[in-house]
Amino acid sequence: MSYRSTVARQPESLGDTLAAAKAELASKDLKALGSGLTVVTGVGASYAAAVVVAAELQRRGRRAFAVRSGEMMAGYDIADTVIALSHRGRSIETVEALQQLPKAKSLAITNNPESPLAKAASHHIRLDNGSDATPSSTGYTATLLAAGLAIDAILGDSGTDWTALPEITAEVQRRAAEKMPRLAELFRERRAIDCVGAGASIGTADGASLLLREAARIPASGYETRHYLHGPMESMDAATGVVLFGDGRELALAENLDAIGCPAALVTSKTDLNDKGKLTVINVPAGENLILRGIIDIFPAQILAAELSDAAGLTDVKFRYTQSDTKIAA
Repeated sequence: MSYRSTVARQPESLGDTLAAAKAELASKDLKALGSGLTVVTGVGASYAAAVVVAAELQRRGRRAFAVRSGEMMAGYDIADTVIALSHRGRSIETVEALQQLPKAKSLAITNNPESPLAKAASHHIRLDNGSDATPSSTGYTATLLAAGLAIDAILGDSGTDWTALPEITAEVQRRAAEKMPRLAELFRERRAIDCVGAGASIGTADGASLLLREAARIPASGYETRHYLHGPMESMDAATGVVLFGDGRELALAENLDAIGCPAALVTSKTDLNDKGKLTVINVPAGENLILRGIIDIFPAQILAAELSDAAGLTDVKFRYTQSDTKIAA
């Protein structure tokens, strides 16, 4: 299945994962995972998702942070609980991270209960996102959804209406698609694109930058908003672009970029900014749950990556670099 068609079927894939994860969680008691210090880990897009998940745990009063799985392979005793994210459950680094922390309670989120990661964890939740493409779309958003449901099971109901997500997904995708002709023109042939956000949106920015690198082969990087103001943005100009996620300092930053002629796309729940100059605004629903917001915010980035991939003549082109030491054989 193509990348663009996989992105488009996320209302269905999220609905299927919602049903599957809820059914599994109904028979599990995960409350023991709520004590002590929690590390959320993964590699690649799964690490970007881990940043979002850790931020929601922090919002709910837990001591939690995200760590790349490769940084845990030395086996230092850094956590009481590990939440391990890997779409297919075969990432060598993430499996070894769990194996090197045998005293820690652990939860794996994958699409395969027989995967090496599922077998290495104390608990497992299965995704039912169906097919995925390169770059990952359904795998990323389904992982976040399952993690959000798991946190509710660990800490108690957050009041989040997860059942509304498929409908929200379709609406946000529609809004984003309406802006793509403008964004495709403004962002075509960028020499670099930065992605910027704060808190949980640091993970979204990281995930968006990976999409742009993988799909359109444009150099892209993710930055935390306040850090971005202290120098990194100085290299951005009319030949580059910036994608921003957030409702705070990101709004003024978007206007700063437009003022110097740098194309900017702002994904925000605020409604007091409109398209102007080289600034394009994509409005998304507001909400307290940072994981839900992380799922919603990535949709415009997924569609933008598809647009720029098409513009570069790279539609559904496979990765150029094949790694032999990152996946455990099926």
